[in-house]
Amino acid sequence: MDLEATLTDLAPSLLRYCTGASGDSAAGEELAQEALTALVSHWRRHGPPDSPQSFVYVVARRLSRRWRWRRRFLVPLERLVNGHHPGPDPEAVTCRRKELHETLAAVRSLPERERQAMLLVIAGDLGVGAASGILGISPSAFKMRVHRARRRLLRHLESTDE
Repeated sequence: MDLEATLTDLAPSLLRYCTGASGDSAAGEELAQEALTALVSHWRRHGPPDSPQSFVYVVARRLSRRWRWRRRFLVPLERLVNGHHPGPDPEAVTCRRKELHETLAAVRSLPERERQAMLLVIAGDLGVGAASGILGISPSAFKMRVHRARRRLLRHLESTDE
């Protein structure tokens, strides 16, 4: 197992996962970088983990949860200090951005367990076995979460089209 090759293989899917988990591309990059840094640090101190993929996704999941928690408290403070919402310039928003925001909102509206399952499979590009291991559940329970999440997403996106 080579560290460099492992990082190269994991980085793209981890970045997609972290961006989906945070709902923000800049934060997703930071979270992915922190998770990969943790892998490098572990690798150099203790050798390669049994499953580098599982290791890095567990770290990324924990980091994204912490990021969302901090964000929940910092955004209201920013609004209070700045007197406005630090959102994007309305002129810069395009139809494609609108679709992206609707999709991300639909993903964020999923229950936490279902959202994590969807992100591991879609953005993380993981198989059922690896993803269920990361979440600590059986493969059949994982499949059920993904199925329910897909159903909810479809209903949510169909209702926004009307």
